[in-house]
Amino acid sequence: MMRLGAKGLPVILLSLFLVACAGTQTIPEPESPGARLYQERCTRCHGLPSPKRHTSEQWGHLLVMMEDFMLEKNIDFPVQEKEMIRDYLYRNAK
Repeated sequence: MMRLGAKGLPVILLSLFLVACAGTQTIPEPESPGARLYQERCTRCHGLPSPKRHTSEQWGHLLVMMEDFMLEKNIDFPVQEKEMIRDYLYRNAK
């Protein structure tokens, strides 16, 4: 039986999340600055999940995971962009 290290489980969970979100979907407010930034930034690594896929609380946790992933990959994610994406997701969450 394979044992996961401290970093193994989050990587597996993140991978499963990304695979589950691989489909392209229609999103709310498609022409808003938040939606455009969400589409531009988040599709660099995976498909675009609908904001209605999660609650704002769930999005909060996922954004922290994404930020950590981006830091590990040396991908710049300015605070202003994070806030715009977060606000967009919270406004359109289920």
